[in-house]
Amino acid sequence: MIAPVLPRLQSRFDIGVAEAADDAEIRELLRRSPIPGQISVTFEREPNFLESCRIRGDFVQVGIGRDRRTGKLVGLGTRSIAPAFINGQPAPLGYLSDLRVDGPYRGGTLLARGYQFLRRLHEDGCAQLYTTVIFNDNHAALATITSGRAGLPKYHDMGRIHCPGINIRSARPAIRAECEIHRGSKGLLPEMLQCIHRNNAHRQFAPLHTPGMFQDRWRDFRLDNFHVALRGDKVVGVLGSWDQRSFKQTRIVSYGSRLRWLVPLANALRPIAKTAAYPKPGGEVPYFYISFIAIDEDDVEVFRALLRSAYNAAVGKGYLYAMLALHERDPLLPALREYSLTPFFGRLFCVTFEDGEQAFSQLDGRVPYLEAATF
Repeated sequence: MIAPVLPRLQSRFDIGVAEAADDAEIRELLRRSPIPGQISVTFEREPNFLESCRIRGDFVQVGIGRDRRTGKLVGLGTRSIAPAFINGQPAPLGYLSDLRVDGPYRGGTLLARGYQFLRRLHEDGCAQLYTTVIFNDNHAALATITSGRAGLPKYHDMGRIHCPGINIRSARPAIRAECEIHRGSKGLLPEMLQCIHRNNAHRQFAPLHTPGMFQDRWRDFRLDNFHVALRGDKVVGVLGSWDQRSFKQTRIVSYGSRLRWLVPLANALRPIAKTAAYPKPGGEVPYFYISFIAIDEDDVEVFRALLRSAYNAAVGKGYLYAMLALHERDPLLPALREYSLTPFFGRLFCVTFEDGEQAFSQLDGRVPYLEAATF
């Protein structure tokens, strides 16, 4: 459900929680808010932004800011809360995302007012800790909201997140890892969830999943999208392939100076390799997410076998990339070296207000894990 609406703050900006009537303007703000980098993109949510937020949990608040003089929607930020593992125990965990400030309003007071509103929302006591990911090339966001400026919550740097695109090219030999690879099914679901549960408990911030989530929350994800590693009758690893393009899109705005010349050359060679072409500016990127990664004992060979199964299943389907996210300390990360990658990086932060500082200080050294599919 979308969380209840609170009264709007009154200032030059009218700030409050979005309602259904705001959805079209939210989506328009996303379309005009590119994320900078060598490949500049917009992250869009057609045909319905608020509905797309359901994949982040049952509690979602979408804060919006309007210029009171014009009525124009000029700022956006999302607060969601869902059960996750903190120090191995289930607990509510917040996630902050979708921060956008329209160009002419950057550097003004809108961001500070937005954080004042976030502090008000936080007073409901639903979560002590929040996570967020800021992409490396978003220098303005990194410099501003992690600065410790008065009135902003604390952003504790938790390390680098590798978010590469695995370039989908020709099929590659299957990898054998003393296990059998199957596709997910209703009969395997209890074992798959047990595998996800026990492995997510070993990761900091990893989500807590229930059977119902695979019935009514994970839009366009079917059980046979799982790739499952079995040793005998025991599930020892899973990962999923999740195409979200029906409700969540990445669109190319522009290529950097070097890529502007390389992309046409690469596209000219693509028909020979029978692989998808890089989109022109304005085009949508065809990709899917590698999600729900859970590998017993961090067995890299099992992960390699599952990743190869997902990769080969995607060949010839028109995909350009398979996207995933692994922390810089994740022991599974070396398996990505076997593939051609389009690198993309972010930084993971744990965000706290005053009442969350003690909980942050008690975090142990588990390797963090976040679902790339819910960024």
